[in-house]
Amino acid sequence: MQVSEFLMTFTRKTGSFVPIFRFMKRRTIRANNTFLLGSLVMIVLVLVIVVLFLFMSFRIFDKKQATHYSDRYDIILEESTLGGPLSVYMNDSLLFEGTPQSTLTLSVGRFAKENSLLIVDGETDIVSTIALPDHSETVRIEKKENGVFRKQAK
Repeated sequence: MQVSEFLMTFTRKTGSFVPIFRFMKRRTIRANNTFLLGSLVMIVLVLVIVVLFLFMSFRIFDKKQATHYSDRYDIILEESTLGGPLSVYMNDSLLFEGTPQSTLTLSVGRFAKENSLLIVDGETDIVSTIALPDHSETVRIEKKENGVFRKQAK
């Protein structure tokens, strides 16, 4: 028995074909409308959440503005550092690499909250670390006999 035959026999018993067909059609339209409405609500919620996260991330970038320091360090490599290859780093930035022929002065602006000076002896690969102060200062560096660099006492 096909569907159309079933509907015809069913409607003969009830007496009308049109109201049953309309009722079934309304039922399917109502189900489709409900599904579409639910999908629309979900799409709107997802878009609102995405926009909210984008807004929050842009606000975080605005709060993290770079801090600029006006302090300067004058780093003076004394005569005891002459004659051998060396590398001078401030934090992770290379300031000088080579063999100084005379007293060398490096003037560097402070660019971080805490800074340290790393000096690498090119012959022995000994690394010396010197903590730099939070304010402008002239730092004199001398080389000890064992190859370690240190800050000269004032």
